[in-house]
Amino acid sequence: MRAAKGKRWIPFVVFVVPALLIYTYFMIFSIGNTGYYSLTQWNAISEPKYIGMKYYMDFLKDKDFRMVLKNSLLNVAISLIVQIPAGLIGGYLLYRTRRCYRLYRFLIFIPVVLSASAVALLFTLIFHSEFGPVNLFLEYMGLGSLTHSWLSDVKVVFYVVMIPMTYQYIGLYVIIQLSGMQSIAEDVIESATIDGAGSFRIFWNIVMPMQKGVTMMCAVLIISGCFKAFEHSYIMTWGGPGYSSSFLGVYMYMETFVKGNYGKGSAIAMIILLGTLLCTVILQRLFKEEG
Repeated sequence: MRAAKGKRWIPFVVFVVPALLIYTYFMIFSIGNTGYYSLTQWNAISEPKYIGMKYYMDFLKDKDFRMVLKNSLLNVAISLIVQIPAGLIGGYLLYRTRRCYRLYRFLIFIPVVLSASAVALLFTLIFHSEFGPVNLFLEYMGLGSLTHSWLSDVKVVFYVVMIPMTYQYIGLYVIIQLSGMQSIAEDVIESATIDGAGSFRIFWNIVMPMQKGVTMMCAVLIISGCFKAFEHSYIMTWGGPGYSSSFLGVYMYMETFVKGNYGKGSAIAMIILLGTLLCTVILQRLFKEEG
């Protein structure tokens, strides 16, 4: 008996302990380390100099940081408003599709597997002020007054950068929602159909309530992705003009690797982490109250 009990520890030691140690080192230790460096003035060469909460207090007065934070929060709001309904509707349309189902699913998911850098470069060419198709189309349609320097106009550049960001990942949430819908018992849908419920009634009264857990997961993925957004903004505009199209990820990169201020970059990284956790907790509370 004792030998059998002793053997129970072998799978734990072999499979769980190594994964736990790797996770602790690369996640828990790294977060703790970043939190420590956020309280120091450090350039990655000299010894870190402890300065306490100075960076966090300076952020309250920093116009650039406030602009970047506003951009990130607006990015979260717009992405939730656009991607969640698009994922639900697209997933439901695929769920009810019988012909060419695999083809449509493949076409919707293509942008997700493309490199974000490639998508950003593609949209940089699309919105180019001189030979971009957008301006050329507007001129061809006699709407030359609507043409812009899309990537350098402070008034519109943020929304231009958001277009490829939002477009690229809609397919991911469509597939996630579709997978949730496929787990709904066919008997439920058939019973509603027999009772005379149309597609819209089935979607609104049956599918949407049963998809709340999946929708919550999609919302968490959107929030974490928006706070870490980097490639599209940096490649399309380098975060400019100024910081008008920058997000927290771009701001962290500029402060850390361009200006060499690793302490401030660590403070921004902690704000990204805390902002993601805070938004996720608020969203969970809202979903619980609604439930």
